[in-house]
Amino acid sequence: MLTAIVLVAWLMVSPLSSEPDSPVDTEAADLVTVCEVTGGTPGQEISRRVAESEISGLLTATRSYLGPCAEYGTSMPLGGGRITAFSQSDESGKPLAIGLAAEDSVYDALPYEPPSGRLWCHDKDEDGEVADHGECAGGHETVLPLNDSFAARADIPYTYVLANWNPHGHVPAGIWDTPHFDVHFYLNDNAERLAIRPGSCLQLTHCDDYRLGKALPDPKYRHPDYVDLDAIEPGMGQHLIDSATPELNGAPFTSTFIYGSWNGEVTFLEPMVDLSQYEALRTNRMADTCVDIKQPQAWQKPGWYPTRYCLRHRDNRAETLTTLEGFVLHTAG
Repeated sequence: MLTAIVLVAWLMVSPLSSEPDSPVDTEAADLVTVCEVTGGTPGQEISRRVAESEISGLLTATRSYLGPCAEYGTSMPLGGGRITAFSQSDESGKPLAIGLAAEDSVYDALPYEPPSGRLWCHDKDEDGEVADHGECAGGHETVLPLNDSFAARADIPYTYVLANWNPHGHVPAGIWDTPHFDVHFYLNDNAERLAIRPGSCLQLTHCDDYRLGKALPDPKYRHPDYVDLDAIEPGMGQHLIDSATPELNGAPFTSTFIYGSWNGEVTFLEPMVDLSQYEALRTNRMADTCVDIKQPQAWQKPGWYPTRYCLRHRDNRAETLTTLEGFVLHTAG
């Protein structure tokens, strides 16, 4: 019964099912694209068009999933499992999803101490030692390049996924100080991100680099609700925050969307997701959900850009997905 409910939800909200506006003949009108997975783990993946009546059984009996088969990027261990960058595109090459897949076992053994990977630390009190709490920024970060052939396309501005696990959250207190994931989809090279140094300015950022973070993109590249709240961090950059996001206005934090920038350019797109959301997804206390992304007037680089981010769970694969979806092709503005 649960598989059928999940299937209905996917078909209603997911672009990974067949395109309603695509020219199809009558015989194929009720067919849905599925990635059929045969064999063990990971198994062989083959994109097929199947009747809707077949899907429930396929998802129950195998590790198959809706939509065309993924192009996988890097996979790395985290907690008790693995996290993997992936993308899905239709036959024309239009991206349908760019995301992070996390095995359910990831959440069973996440690291809590130390609170970070100690990559971005500064001896703030100059006592000759770096304290885990208060003198290290960021959390436990994992760099996951996207599939090489996908990222190399001229119409794909994305380079890699940076999954950042924050076991104790971060500032501001009472807002984002709960355990959560920052899932960054970067548009620039990793070398530029790594050059953002720790230091003595706000959020332990090097003061010279802090000034670069304060150089914001032109207003046409920023939705007017997104503001500078001094959320500049070493190894990441500026985080432009939605001033209307519910948790800044009295509601509890569940998830929100952040635009990242550096030295006048938009550099990453970020769903920030509380751990409770993934726990609810994997225990079937929460349905798959998508949230609209507030759009700027224009984009600096040409390519496909998302109109929503989604949180999903695949019961038959025991994994959560954090994805960008609803892509629209833009020219440089």
